Amino acid sequence: MQTFTPKRSTFLARAGAVTAVVLLALSGLTATANATTCTPVGTWTGYVTRTDGDHPTKLVFKANGSAFVTNEQNTTTKGSWWVTGAGTFHYKFRGEKVYDENGVYFAYVDFDQDAVQSGPNSFTSSGPSTFYLADGTNLGTSNITFTMTRV
Repeated sequence: MQTFTPKRSTFLARAGAVTAVVLLALSGLTATANATTCTPVGTWTGYVTRTDGDHPTKLVFKANGSAFVTNEQNTTTKGSWWVTGAGTFHYKFRGEKVYDENGVYFAYVDFDQDAVQSGPNSFTSSGPSTFYLADGTNLGTSNITFTMTRV
C-alpha cells in the first residue's frame, strides 16, 4: 500500500486558503457586529421639522427602553424606544404638553417615529404627529421629522 504525503507547498497553499476563508468570515461578522452596535442610547440635540418650520429639541434614550423629549418650551415628556433592525429603531411619546405664549397649558401632542441611524452620532426619523386640545379634541395629524446629533 502506498501512502500519500503532501508536499509542503501544497499544505501551505491549503492552509493559506483556509486562513483566507476564515478571515473573510470574521470580517463579515465584524461588519455585522458594527452595524448592530449603532444605538441611540445617549443624549441628542437637533431639530424637529413641523409644518410651521424647524424647532430645537433634545432627546435622551436610556438602555432600558425609556426615552425623554425636551421641547423648545423646556417641557420634558417620557416615552419609549426599541430596536427595529440593524441601525434602525422606533420611538414614541404620548402627551407632550404644549403651552401658549402666557405659559398656560392648552394642548398636547402624540407622536411616533421610525428612525435610521447613519453612524454612531447622527440619525433622522419621521412619522405621524397628532395634535390634541387639552380637552382631548383631535385637531389632526401631520408628518414630522427629527434630525439629531449625539451630544
